[in-house]
Amino acid sequence: MLARVVFPLHGFGGIERHVFHLVTHLARLGTHVTLYVQPPTTEARELTTPDQEYIETAIGGRWSVVFLRYDYTSPVLRPNSILGRQMNYPWYTWQLGRQVATAVRAGAFDVVHAQGLCAAGYGAIRTRDPLLQRVPFIANPHGLEEYRTPDWRKWLAYAPFRALYSYGTRTADRAIATDACTRGDLPHYLGVDPQRVVVIPSAIDVEECLAWTHDDLRREMRARLNLDAADLVLLSVSRLERNKGYHILAEALARLHPQLPPRWRWLLVGQGKERAALEAQVRELGIAEHVTFVGKLSDTELHSLYEEIDLFIHPTLYEGSSLVTLEAMIHRKPVVASAAGGIPDKVFDGRNGFLVRPGSAEDLAAKIAAALAARPQWPAWGTASVEIVRTTFDWPVVARKTLEEYKRMLGA
Repeated sequence: MLARVVFPLHGFGGIERHVFHLVTHLARLGTHVTLYVQPPTTEARELTTPDQEYIETAIGGRWSVVFLRYDYTSPVLRPNSILGRQMNYPWYTWQLGRQVATAVRAGAFDVVHAQGLCAAGYGAIRTRDPLLQRVPFIANPHGLEEYRTPDWRKWLAYAPFRALYSYGTRTADRAIATDACTRGDLPHYLGVDPQRVVVIPSAIDVEECLAWTHDDLRREMRARLNLDAADLVLLSVSRLERNKGYHILAEALARLHPQLPPRWRWLLVGQGKERAALEAQVRELGIAEHVTFVGKLSDTELHSLYEEIDLFIHPTLYEGSSLVTLEAMIHRKPVVASAAGGIPDKVFDGRNGFLVRPGSAEDLAAKIAAALAARPQWPAWGTASVEIVRTTFDWPVVARKTLEEYKRMLGA
């Protein structure tokens, strides 16, 4: 498994968790996985004993880790800034490719699976080595945000990443689309042969998510956020960035304000550079007293909070698979979300929520109003959401589907 980061050694984001759960669930199915990642961050070296025990339990003796240096930048340049990544990633993926190619030539692996930009180095070496071409190679390019940004400055800055993504993914025997409704993105954006695209969803670990919910913490979160005084609680979760569309949601809520209960609340969980602009916007719109910027929460805090809210809203402008939508669904919450990325594979109008035209405050306001009017149907929506997640987007299901694809590639 070729990657750069894994939860919790390098953070708590979507890709970090994806790599962790994929590797551990493959291990539970009897696959031995060697994971290539960068060394643990400073924060990871200070993990508490329970976190270390959690990692060891998950490993179960069936996967091992190889660390490769990633950061070659100067101390004054953040290694994961746009410029820092442009310097670090090409060298990292090339060194990664060289090391993995040596192991493959020695017969160490039956399948090579690359995450994100990590496919490029190994792919470049593999195209020139017939021996490596005999070992199946599968690549997962993930959310493709580098291709979807409407900001021309970011578009230019991301050009090197797009080149690495496209080249690396095209060298693979299979390229993973994380949702059926986005499988066309890989041929469109990356130039991948459509015959090589396979749909394997991103997922959440249902049992893990539910285990993070605690009754005492639910009560604490209600008290901390003063939810007992609220008539209606809306929740959004993600990085506070422009592409998440919270400025659109703020405008939609301002339009709906006269129709909402007197003590409605909108909770935003997450951090990001857009926070100051959003705070200014809600003040200008006259809804600041109803909006709470919660900041970062732990997994147990967040999943306990899911149980205490009424409606989950994800107004993103563009998206990958949207794991937070799945998290809200497994907690049986109705969802109003943009018809972007992989969300249309998860949210269905009138079945478990409503889909919205990305970027339309008018449509978003209308769909929130429709969801509130359908409140008697919310229990049935929750049941439908749980069925959707457990049958398609739960990690035991997705890990088995991944293993089945490995076997098909080996058979071919």
